[in-house]
Amino acid sequence: MNDKFPLGKIFENLVPFIIAGCAIALFFGLLFMFSYVLVWGIIIGAILWIVATIKQYLFPSSSTKKEVIKKNEGRIIEHDDKK
Repeated sequence: MNDKFPLGKIFENLVPFIIAGCAIALFFGLLFMFSYVLVWGIIIGAILWIVATIKQYLFPSSSTKKEVIKKNEGRIIEHDDKK
């Protein structure tokens, strides 16, 4: 009976398919988990952006107006680094 059904031969042919199946299942599982994390990140980021936009619209800060600094103001410090 062992000559007709070599059990070792069946397992030798079966193991690579089991490993490939586990690898494919792991890939799709990780892909789904990553997509859930990505979707939740987009949702939370959008909520934070909406809150910040509403806050900026309702309570504008005075620091958003930038003053233009003239180029001739200030001082220049020259260095002699080639020594």
